[in-house]
Amino acid sequence: MRRQYLSPTSSVSGSGELGGPAYLPRGQAHPGCAHCDAPLRPFLRLELPKSAQAPAQVLSVLMCAGHNEIPCFEPWRQLPPAYWDQAEGHWRAYLVEAGTGHESEGPACLQRQPMAWTAEPAADADGCIAVGGEPQWLQDPEAFTCACGAPMHFVAQVSDSYRFAQTPEAPEQPDGPYADGYVLFLGNEVYIFACSARCDPRAVWITVQN
Repeated sequence: MRRQYLSPTSSVSGSGELGGPAYLPRGQAHPGCAHCDAPLRPFLRLELPKSAQAPAQVLSVLMCAGHNEIPCFEPWRQLPPAYWDQAEGHWRAYLVEAGTGHESEGPACLQRQPMAWTAEPAADADGCIAVGGEPQWLQDPEAFTCACGAPMHFVAQVSDSYRFAQTPEAPEQPDGPYADGYVLFLGNEVYIFACSARCDPRAVWITVQN
């Protein structure tokens, strides 16, 4: 898939959504934070189109509203078994084949914003969400191998300090740069990878740079 960008749209049937329901594997309960037990908040949902290599899939990224720390920097080139359970516990990500999962709302703290594919990021945007193509690294490139032995392939990138607009009643995010919005992982550049063999819908890994 060539590199594309997500931009806000007025359509209700876009290619993704910010702040909307997560798409979880069938039978998966809505995950909670390992540190405070609060239900994780869905930040991002991307509907990835079908390709010759894979059926249509839906990526969901969730994080705790009260815990905004970065993912770990364990020196794992090959990720350990069940690595999705060995992260910090304040975030989760899933890549689920379309039509096989279920939507899960979670507590609302972000404004819902449908998104659509564009060839270029919005001209007036302070940051962007890119999907496909090659990651644009701020530091040295990173590569990962899934515990199953398959390479982890790049899925999406969220630019540093990308602001997710919050609802009026939502509390201010701890350690965030905005009084009226949330960021992922302290506002670092976020890189999302998934197992190329799709061994498990939880086989998604996130790394950050700044």
